[in-house]
Parts: sequence; C-alpha cells; structure tokens
Amino acid sequence: MTINEQIEELKQQIIVLQNKVADLSKNTEEKIQTPISIVGGTKNESLTRPADVKAGRSQQLGGYVIFNDSELKSPRIDTEPDAPTEGYNKHTHSRYSGGALIKDVLEIVEYTWGSITNKHSQQFWSTKPPIATVVNSLGQTVQKVGKLDLVFNPDGGTDALGNPIGTWGVAAYEIDIKKCFFVERVTVTDSDNPTLGAIKKDSKGQEMKSPLYNSDQTKTSIIWDENGKVWRLYAAFAPGV
Repeated sequence: MTINEQIEELKQQIIVLQNKVADLSKNTEEKIQTPISIVGGTKNESLTRPADVKAGRSQQLGGYVIFNDSELKSPRIDTEPDAPTEGYNKHTHSRYSGGALIKDVLEIVEYTWGSITNKHSQQFWSTKPPIATVVNSLGQTVQKVGKLDLVFNPDGGTDALGNPIGTWGVAAYEIDIKKCFFVERVTVTDSDNPTLGAIKKDSKGQEMKSPLYNSDQTKTSIIWDENGKVWRLYAAFAPGV
C-alpha cells in the first residue's frame, strides 16, 4: 500500500469517528437520564439478626450483644462461654449519660442459679433460672424481686455550681452495729461551716460522728441486754458519764 493510499484510508476512518462522536453528542448531551428499576431476589429473613431478648440463642434466630471478652469467641448454641475476664459495657446512669434510673420501675432480683456457672452472659443460658423465694411473716411465699425501698433526702448537699441537690437513701431493715455511725451534717441553717452536706463540727473542731457501738461501755450508744435478748439504747446523757 502506497503512502497516498494509507492517507486516504486514514481520512475515511476519521470521517467515521467524527460521525460517531456527533451521534453520541446528539443523543446524550443535555438529556435527562431515564429512571430504571432494579429488581433483586427475595430477602432471606433468616439473615436478619436483631439482639435476642430471651435466654438461650436457640429460642430465636436473633443475634446477641457482646458484653465481655468471653462472648467474642462465639460459643456453640446452648453452651455457656468461659467466665469473662474483661467487660466492655462500662457506663453510668445519670441524667446526662445513660439516663437516670426510674424509681418506680427499678427492680432488684435474686435467682436460683442451678447449673448456670457464667452469671454474666445470660443470652447464652439454655434456660432462664427461677427467681428465688422466701416466706414472709404471714407464711406466704414471695418471689425475691421488687423495687428498691428508697427515701429521698432534699438536703443532700450542693453540686459544682452551688445549686442544692438531693440524694436517695435506702430504708434499713437490718443495722450492723459495728458499721453504723451517728452523724450530723451541715444544713442551710448552719453558719459555722458553709459546705452543705459535710459532717458538722462541734465547738472543739471535732466531727460530730460516732459509731453506734463501742466495746468500751463508756463510749458506746447501745448495749446488749442478755436477759431481754435485745439491744438497748442508753436513755440519757449527762456530762461526765
């Protein structure tokens, strides 16, 4: 093929390419894309794995939330993982993080564990343990689950900004005499110490705090009556006693 023939062939190829570019421009430039629908296969619902709300993964197709290191090993269904050594679910419950726990619905429960050895991973329990029971003063059987018996103290002190705050206390059904202290705390009516909620001090600068019981009978507030089989409070105070 001569040079002139090659040049003529290239001219024809250029003309063809120019026509193609012109055609593409006419059909694509300033055109709105035509919407299309892509239809897939039916979704396999068994692959949806919400957190399980029951004890034992075999009872649901759901997944589970990992709370500690032993649960990372994905133990077999109905098999308890080893006792954990590290927990991941570290959090608080205040009005600013986690939410304050609601008094009217907060319950404490005691279970009869039976064969359960890992008490931390309830989603791996094969069965839910029964709630422990106790007999009340009327001879009735009562499950050991219920709300905390709380009492609110509006004089709980102040926050970092000096605003008054309250605290919750628990009603006492048993008092350990060696751990219980009598104290008086500073209130808004006190002028000797502006720190609300702190233990008040007497005229000698001593904290007004004393243990309920002391083995020294000259310093104790309570004493055991062997004949009556009861603890008795001293009925009077006098200087020098």
